[in-house]
Amino acid sequence: MKINCSKKQRGVVVVVVTIALPVLLLIMGLALDFGHVFVNKTRLQNALDATALSAAIAINKNIKNGTGPATDAGKATFNKFIAGSGNDELAGLAANDLVFDYSRTLNPWGSFNAAADSFAFVRVTSTNMLNVTPVLIRIFNQFSNDMSVPAIATAGPVGQNCSLTPFVMCAMMTPSVDKNCDDDTIKIDASGHAVLGTDGINDCYGYNLGQIRSLVIACNGSNSNCPANSLESGNYNLLDLDGSQGGKDIRDILQGTTNVCLQGNTLNTKPGWTWGNVKQGIDNRFASDNQQTPYPLPNNYSPSPYNQYITSGLGNNRRVMATPIGDCTGLQNGNSTIPRVGTACTFLTEKAIQQGSAKQIMVEFTGESCQQNGVWDPNNPVLNGPYKIVLYKSPGSVDS
Repeated sequence: MKINCSKKQRGVVVVVVTIALPVLLLIMGLALDFGHVFVNKTRLQNALDATALSAAIAINKNIKNGTGPATDAGKATFNKFIAGSGNDELAGLAANDLVFDYSRTLNPWGSFNAAADSFAFVRVTSTNMLNVTPVLIRIFNQFSNDMSVPAIATAGPVGQNCSLTPFVMCAMMTPSVDKNCDDDTIKIDASGHAVLGTDGINDCYGYNLGQIRSLVIACNGSNSNCPANSLESGNYNLLDLDGSQGGKDIRDILQGTTNVCLQGNTLNTKPGWTWGNVKQGIDNRFASDNQQTPYPLPNNYSPSPYNQYITSGLGNNRRVMATPIGDCTGLQNGNSTIPRVGTACTFLTEKAIQQGSAKQIMVEFTGESCQQNGVWDPNNPVLNGPYKIVLYKSPGSVDS
């Protein structure tokens, strides 16, 4: 006998849907509301990242100004960010609710002294955490409260051995090298003591800050007039940074279309001028800067070309170059290897000069207080010379 159960099953679907509907609504509410929270958390984190970067740039641009101007710069950036389109839900936050903390070291996080320190790291925390109101899941009492969204960001300088110009500036070894650009030191004596100068101009590596000189120096080893700050015997202060560079490689590095990272603390000299490619690379680099005002000799350089360039506010730092500093002691014959003792910043004052047999690349020695674009080496974050400002991982945060 055939039994018809269809009548007994009528209404089962309605019962199942009735029971499952709250669960489905909860799952949908969780997905939508937590997505809403995540979007706003990302917005807040981006705001704090930008704030920390601005403060870090300001404090490291002039460390002696202290933390006040840096904090103001960070707050100004935060206010601009939250006032931007799409950030309406951040409008309830105030820059004065942010906590700015400064340290001279990243790990461990410590104290900061503007009078003594030469660089700083910045950590920004949102104390008045962003509260996001759930929408769908408020139908359940246990989710009726707003969700707090915390954020923290850390920024600071990192050293790098990339984007170097393929020229060397020879340090004064007397017998130790003076790497401190914040005082006037003639030399470091055999006992390691600094012998102070009398001209009142800060210097390092044997060069006064603001000193104008040519990166290209023609010198013959048998010439008694050969300056102490040059290579010798057929070398013109040109380097082979990766050990296999031809003229086109030199040109590409100088104009910035190729980036070579220095490995280790030695420099390979490159004999000869390679002048055609050097001149083209330097001229192309100069032309790629937004500020192309030349500062030719003769000039009393008051204010300095670099200060005039910075004051204009038009440049994009293409004329600022990271230049290796080497120990050129002794006679270098052809391809030689010399120790690298540091990296400093130089400013390209004008395009390459060629007047008859005279060839010059004129730069102003600006020391170590500059920022370089390009790739940086995270395994060698040594603040010795050019640096860039980056974000760091913040303790307890997975976002910055």
